[in-house]
Amino acid sequence: MSAQTTTGSETVWSLQQCVDHAVKNNLQIIQSGLSVEQAAIDVNQSRANQLPTVNGSASHGFNNGFFLDPVRNQIQNTQIWSGNVGVNGSVNLFSGLQTHNTIKRNRLEYQASQLDQQKVKNDVTLNVVTAYMNVLLNQEILKTNQERLTLTQSQLERTEKLFRAGSVPESNVLDLNAQIASDELNIINAQNNIELAELRLIQLLNLTNANPANFSIVVPEIPNPDQSVIGFNAEDVYATASDRMPEILRTRLRIQSATRNIEIARGAYYPSLSLVGSVSTRYSSGNSLISFGNTTVGRPIGFIDPAMSQELILYSPQQNEVKYPYFDQLQDNVGQFIGINLNVPIFNGFRVRNNVQLSKIGLRNAEISSDIAKNELKQTIAQAYTDAVGAQKRFVAARKQLEAFEQAYKNAEIRLNNGLINNVDFNVARNNLVKAQSDIIQAKYDYTFKLKILDFYQGKTITL
Repeated sequence: MSAQTTTGSETVWSLQQCVDHAVKNNLQIIQSGLSVEQAAIDVNQSRANQLPTVNGSASHGFNNGFFLDPVRNQIQNTQIWSGNVGVNGSVNLFSGLQTHNTIKRNRLEYQASQLDQQKVKNDVTLNVVTAYMNVLLNQEILKTNQERLTLTQSQLERTEKLFRAGSVPESNVLDLNAQIASDELNIINAQNNIELAELRLIQLLNLTNANPANFSIVVPEIPNPDQSVIGFNAEDVYATASDRMPEILRTRLRIQSATRNIEIARGAYYPSLSLVGSVSTRYSSGNSLISFGNTTVGRPIGFIDPAMSQELILYSPQQNEVKYPYFDQLQDNVGQFIGINLNVPIFNGFRVRNNVQLSKIGLRNAEISSDIAKNELKQTIAQAYTDAVGAQKRFVAARKQLEAFEQAYKNAEIRLNNGLINNVDFNVARNNLVKAQSDIIQAKYDYTFKLKILDFYQGKTITL
C-alpha cells in the first residue's frame, strides 16, 4: 500500500489507501479472523482424533480401620499407606466413519469461515466507498452553498446601491440580508455533514488518533454521467457475481458440510471397535517380606520311630517380617493388559434416529439459506443497476433543468435590479436554481456510486 500523503499536520487519504487500511485494521475484519483461526483449530483437532489416546494416573493415600488391602487383597483393620501408578491407552479402529466425516466437515467449515471473513471485507470495502463518496458529495454541496452566498452578497451590494439611489425599496435590502443569513446556515449544515461523513470514515479505518480536524481525503475529478447506454445488464452482473461472491460460495460449502453432518449422525448406527491396553502397579505399606533366620527346635510330631525307639522332633527355620520397599513393590507388582472393546448400539431412546432427522433439517436449512443469499444478491444487483440507469436519466434531465433555471435566474436578477419584479418573484427563481443545482449533484454521485457497486460485483477494483 502506498503511503498517505501528508500536508503539515494533516493526512490526506485516497480511496485506495482507505480501503487497504480498513481491510487490515477494521475491528470487524479482525474479529472475523478469530473465527477463521478457531475453524483451523477444529480441523487440526479432528485430524488428531485419529491418533491413540494415552493417559497416566497415580494416587497415594492413607487408610485407617477396616478396609480391603488393594495389594494383598486381604480384609484388614489397621492403618496403612497405599497407592497405585498406571498408564492406559486406546486406539479407535472403527466408529462408523464418524471421524473421517468429521474431518471433511471441519475442512468445509474452515473454507466457509474464510469466505465469511471475505464477506466482511467486502462489506467494509463498500462501507468505506460509501463514506468516502458521502464526504465528496457534502464537500461539493458546501462548495455550491459558498458560491451561492457569494452571489447573494454581490446581489446585496448592488441592491444597497440601488436603494441609496432611490431605485428600490428598503425591503429588498432586508430580504437579501435574511437570505445571506439563510445561506450561512446552509454552509454550517454542509460543514457539519462533512465532519459527520469524515468521522464515519475514520471509524471504519479504525484510526484512534484521527479526527475530522486533521483528516482529509483526496478529491478526484468525477466525470459527469454520459448519455450512452450502460454496456451490461443486471443478469450479466449476477452471472459473474454468483461465481465469485463469498456470500454465494459459502452457502454451497455449508450445504456440503450439512451433508457430512448427516453421515456423521448415521455413523452412530454402526458398531464401534477400539483397541485398549494398560500397564499398572501398586503399593501398600501393609505389605511385607518374610525373612528366614536361624533353625529352631519345633514341637514333637506325635509318634515314635520303631527303629530308633524315640520321638521325632520337627526342626523349622525362624520366620521374620521385614519392610517391603516402595519402589521394589512398584517393580514387583507390574501388570499389563491388552484387549478389544466392541460397542454395538441396540436401543438408545431413538437418539441416533432423531440426530439423523435433525441433520437432514440442517441440510434443508442450508439449502434455503443458499436460495435466500442468491435472491438477496440478485435483488441488490438489480436495484443498483436500476438506480444507476435512473440516476443517469435524472442527471440528463437535471442538466437541462439547470440550464433553464440559470437563464431564468439571470433574467429575474436583471428585472429585480430594474425594479420590474419584487423579491418574492426573484426568490422563486432563485429557489428553483438552488433545487436544480442540488438535483444534479445528487444524480451525479448516485450514478457514480451505483456504477462502482456494479463494477465491484463484477470483480473490478473500485477507483475514482
